[in-house]
Amino acid sequence: MTSICPYFDQGQCRSCTWIERDLSVQLKAKEDRVRETLALPPGVTLLNSVRSPILGFRNRAKMSVTGTVEDSIIGIVGESVIDEGQDLSSCPIHHPKLNELIQSLPAAIRTYRLMPYNIAQRRGELKGIIAFYSPGSGQMYLRFVLRSKEAVSRIRKLVPELQSSFPSLVCISANIQPVPHAILEGPEEIILTERSTIDHPLGAFRLKLAPQAFVQTNVFVATQLYQTAAEWISLARPEKMLELYCGQGAFSFFAAGNAGRILGIEINPEAVKTANATAQELGYPHVSFKQADATQVDSEIRDFHPDLILVNPPRRGLAQGIELIRRHQPSHVIYSSCWIESLSQDVRALAQHYRIDRIQLFDLFPHTEHFETLVWLKLI
Repeated sequence: MTSICPYFDQGQCRSCTWIERDLSVQLKAKEDRVRETLALPPGVTLLNSVRSPILGFRNRAKMSVTGTVEDSIIGIVGESVIDEGQDLSSCPIHHPKLNELIQSLPAAIRTYRLMPYNIAQRRGELKGIIAFYSPGSGQMYLRFVLRSKEAVSRIRKLVPELQSSFPSLVCISANIQPVPHAILEGPEEIILTERSTIDHPLGAFRLKLAPQAFVQTNVFVATQLYQTAAEWISLARPEKMLELYCGQGAFSFFAAGNAGRILGIEINPEAVKTANATAQELGYPHVSFKQADATQVDSEIRDFHPDLILVNPPRRGLAQGIELIRRHQPSHVIYSSCWIESLSQDVRALAQHYRIDRIQLFDLFPHTEHFETLVWLKLI
């Protein structure tokens, strides 16, 4: 059986494990998993799933760089020999603009002598690249992930050439990741362009997106996720809304017209900075963001008393955030989850106080077993 991806058919990449299946078949399997895992109570039905385009839907590319200066390979690391990577420069699920950019980089790597990092020998500098394309603005950012700062000066010289070839590439940075392990990005980001963010329109909102900030990789489906959450919030009409794990604040901005006051909590300082700047630009004095650990924010919200909490936690789920919800007991909890198992665990932990009112699946990750689930929980 052949799929829509030649890399998969040739056994070069198996990341999209379900790509041989028709998208409708994929969705049915995901919907069945939601029903079985959450054991939906009587009267609660799974709303119609939000489908994704089949190709070109992924707006973010996160690729390793292996090989040599003369013959660099941008894609994934090798399976049997880790430093013998596989080129994925024409990945069919990436937006074509990303592929165009990636295909230009081997020549730049040769010209500016950016030695790919050899994991086995722990030699070289360039570990990977991360790029994002915003279809709403047409702007891109590009991050070079480096072992040290040794190559930063050479990349700085490369910047004008890249921006001349790709005028939409408005933000370029070097990310320093010195740890010799399979971690693709580090904590230090060196901005090499005048701009440190790109414009990222979502729906009616024009957000600022910093290179290190979390962003959903499927903009088409993500926009519908934010719009749906905002519609549910409009029905709840909270006086005060708290968003945990807020990232750039997309959920908060979409809900801005439906809540009296909104506070977002995010651990990434750059995301908080850009989110507050966006709120100011949009003229939303009632929307603000603070840097804090979402599981330890009691001191930050002691006088806030939210009547709706929206959470978008990492794969592990809410962890200690469960206790925060139990203590404050808002009338509504809206939970966006990328992992149905941790969502199910958290819903069961809150079952004494909350019941599921509605639930919907968003196919953010086609051709894989993964998906996003949005749940509205109401206080019993």
